[in-house]
Amino acid sequence: MTKNKGLASFCCLIYAFLYLPLAVMFVFSFNDARRNVVWKGFTFKWYGSLFHNAELLSALVTTLELAIAASLFASVLGLFASYAMTRHAPFKGRGVYASLMSVPLMMPEVVMGVGLLSFFVRAHIPLNFWTLAGAHAMIALPYTASSIRARLLSLKDSRLEDAAMDLGATEWEAFYKVTLPLAGPAIFSGALLAFTVSFEDFVTSFFIAGIGIVTMPIKIYSMMKFGVTPEINALACCLLLLTVVLLASQKLLVRKDATS
Repeated sequence: MTKNKGLASFCCLIYAFLYLPLAVMFVFSFNDARRNVVWKGFTFKWYGSLFHNAELLSALVTTLELAIAASLFASVLGLFASYAMTRHAPFKGRGVYASLMSVPLMMPEVVMGVGLLSFFVRAHIPLNFWTLAGAHAMIALPYTASSIRARLLSLKDSRLEDAAMDLGATEWEAFYKVTLPLAGPAIFSGALLAFTVSFEDFVTSFFIAGIGIVTMPIKIYSMMKFGVTPEINALACCLLLLTVVLLASQKLLVRKDATS
């Protein structure tokens, strides 16, 4: 009993260390003072000012467009990669290929950003929205591929696809009419994860963003050079809420898919 209480206390300390700063940020986002030094009163004006800041709204639109494009790219690539690894006969180097898919998860983002920047510069590819979307898709690819691959593996075999082809469907028709609907929840779940990864990425965006491309994390970084204000706290709380909603939606999809 004492051991269990000690473990519970230790877990509480760990969670307090992780989430107490977020709680402080949330509380001071309602501070009526311009600087986060002392508490001067309760107000909602910082949240209201976010919707009247043209630069922030522009950065938000850019970030949303970028996250949508990256999640679409990563979902398509993850779908075809997973299909090749699970629905075709083992090919030479498949294990290496599967391992390389997880490299972006383990590689430091600074290394990834510098490497991509060097590649684009040497290949004479101008830095723009689409190069950044491609970079985000590469970072998010392990999330979409792992989600879709797990779903396809859970189907155990390809009997349904084989049955469709026995009835006259081509491999593409069997993929489109049988495999794709079955993998639908996993595709959407992976796309949500990819959207979240792209939406909150800072390091890669800092290196790859071209002239005029300002994402929300980069905008927050530029604002923090002048100090952490309640407006920044309010913006961070909104982004945190969006991230929690996306992750909760992804968890619900995974649970629904597991019970179906």
